[in-house]
Amino acid sequence: MYCPNCGSENKDDAQFCESCGTKLDAVGGDIGSSANISQSQPYYQKQDSEANKPSSILVVLGYIFAILGGLIGVVLGFILYSKDNHEAKTHGRNILIISAVVIVLGVLVSGYVVSMVTSDVYDTISSSSDSYSGDYSSTSSTSSTGGSVSLVISYSGEWSGAVSDSSGTRTIEGYGDKTINLGNIDGAVAANAQKSDGGSGVISISLKQNGKTLKTDSTTSKYGLAQVSTYLD
Repeated sequence: MYCPNCGSENKDDAQFCESCGTKLDAVGGDIGSSANISQSQPYYQKQDSEANKPSSILVVLGYIFAILGGLIGVVLGFILYSKDNHEAKTHGRNILIISAVVIVLGVLVSGYVVSMVTSDVYDTISSSSDSYSGDYSSTSSTSSTGGSVSLVISYSGEWSGAVSDSSGTRTIEGYGDKTINLGNIDGAVAANAQKSDGGSGVISISLKQNGKTLKTDSTTSKYGLAQVSTYLD
């Protein structure tokens, strides 16, 4: 017969359990019968279920770290899911799903932010390079005296601008490369040319005298403006 208290097997005529000392004849009917054995099984199953019941603190921490997107949430989810308890497995599965979704969203957002920052840095470097190139070209050229002055504009699209000298200011416009003869000029002269079509190519403008470049400037900006000025005597 089996002890209804601890489940240990005893002799059929035993009056007390050899393991726990429980009085066996206190239980009515056939103590060793399969009915009593089956009645004792739910007790142990219940004990096993209670032993694997998840800790409330563990469950709460699991959900918190899952929402925060940390790997700790994944670890806690695995711990809960590995327990032999339906409630623990349910919480563990939910925490794992939430953690996975949050981590994926975090990776996507991080990738987007990195791409935006990289793009901004590249644009800043490009703008600085264009500005430096224009400034360098303007300051490195030299002026000369005597002879006819010409304005050379180089661009693959449509452009417009203006020329100012001692005689006044006049507008200029065109499409593609163009050379404009300004004649003999004394004093200050300034000119500019701006993209009219918003193209991405380079527009450059140069003041030349006797084939020698006096001033030059260029830009690649959309609707960019290139301008030059010098003094002739």
